[in-house]
Amino acid sequence: MPDRTFFPWASVLRFGLGHLRLRPDAFWQLSLPELRALIGTTGMPPTATRQGLESLMALFPDAPGDPVTTAKDPVNAR
Repeated sequence: MPDRTFFPWASVLRFGLGHLRLRPDAFWQLSLPELRALIGTTGMPPTATRQGLESLMALFPDAPGDPVTTAKDPVNAR
């Protein structure tokens, strides 16, 4: 079954109409990138990096015989 995570419309409406004091017509004309820019990225988790992934892989290595480590990689198979 697909993930049913819903968009937090109540919070976004409160922020746009209450905090930013946008008129309803101005709020509904915003594109998602414009809305995201107005909300800002404060409090957003940082983007994953290769270094972060490698750190996690070092902390939590796959166990020998784990299906993930023993499965054939169709992309890199030779």
